Amino acid sequence: MAILYPNAQEFKAMLQEKKTFFADFFATWCGPCKMESYVLDDLDKIMGDKLDIVKIDIDKEPALTEELDITIVPTLLFIKDGEIVSRYSGFLPLERLQARLEKLLGNEHPEEAAPDACFDLIIVGGGAAGLTSAIYARRAGLKTLVLEAFAPGGKLIKTFELENWPGLKNVNGSQLAYDIYEQAMALGTDYLYEKATEVIDKGEQKIVVCEGGKRFGAKAVIIATGTVERTLGIPGEMEMIGRGVSFCAVCDAAFYRNKPVVIVGAGNSAFEESLYLAEFASDITILARSDKYSAEMITQQKVKDNPKITVLPFRQPLEIMTKDDRVAGVRVLNKQTGEEEIIPANGVFPYIGADPVTKFVKDLGITNEQGYLVVNEDMSTAIPGIYGAGDVCAKVLRQVVTATNDGAIAAQSALKYIRG
Repeated sequence: MAILYPNAQEFKAMLQEKKTFFADFFATWCGPCKMESYVLDDLDKIMGDKLDIVKIDIDKEPALTEELDITIVPTLLFIKDGEIVSRYSGFLPLERLQARLEKLLGNEHPEEAAPDACFDLIIVGGGAAGLTSAIYARRAGLKTLVLEAFAPGGKLIKTFELENWPGLKNVNGSQLAYDIYEQAMALGTDYLYEKATEVIDKGEQKIVVCEGGKRFGAKAVIIATGTVERTLGIPGEMEMIGRGVSFCAVCDAAFYRNKPVVIVGAGNSAFEESLYLAEFASDITILARSDKYSAEMITQQKVKDNPKITVLPFRQPLEIMTKDDRVAGVRVLNKQTGEEEIIPANGVFPYIGADPVTKFVKDLGITNEQGYLVVNEDMSTAIPGIYGAGDVCAKVLRQVVTATNDGAIAAQSALKYIRG
């Protein structure tokens, strides 16, 4: 059975008819949604004869989206006998999605064959750096496992467009992510959706422990876990994540169509995302802690020329204001006057930097005070056989192109180490 694209009236009719089906609320501009669409194509081949798979474009059905309180895309609804029994927001890999649907149908999901426990190389992190490492490792004949907690591509799938990828004037981030992933998989890379919680160094063997208790061994490990967005740490922020506070403009921009938005930060991410959000929001206010902005000059000029965007320097966010369990504004301190201000907004996007994902290796002594991996030119750490790659490393420039460079070098260095 083909994937269905009903309108709001047809969707409601399916509910009234007490049908059991699966629904994906998506947006055409959303990176994680595009990654999920590839999963649904595969799912349709496996389970299309068991239940209907439905896709709803939130831009075409905004009233239905609001009625169902969908504030993040993709949002996946599991519907049994016309009732929504569970929902999941974000990317869901095929294996986990199929298991949930089999349970919905009352079937026992067949146990997958346990992957081999031993590899030549384990790569922790499936972003641009990690997947590039996998490509180089597999081309060299190394038995390679990639462990990724979220979706292939890392921050690439949150990037609408890259304008600095050599050879292309612009390229869609999620498409590039999927292309790199497909290339790695075509070479025979083992790929598991697992979150690493510890790396144990046993000399010639390294053990990677995962959240669910699984353990994998390898002769070498590449850590390519990237960074996670830093939070503001103010009242109302954590409570409103998914209800007005977002860290991904590409994912959530359409929810703020013709609504005011606040962005916090003055770097490339803040200014670039403001330009993207300007395609949707009624007006955008950027809050900067000083009048010195670290965004590239060409981007600063684009922001300055955009009539929808206002940059307010010397502003410190104090609190996320709420109304009816939604973001209503931001209370800020004007550091020049000492006065407090209320800036109305339905969306708040913090872009104040990121922290490395390295807690699981903090006891190995291979990170600096900020938590970044300390690596040499060959991407090696202080422990033989453990390497770093990408944004997780202490470095001057964090870009997709530098991440792929790191990944290639790390794989080549690991190859030399493994083969002596």
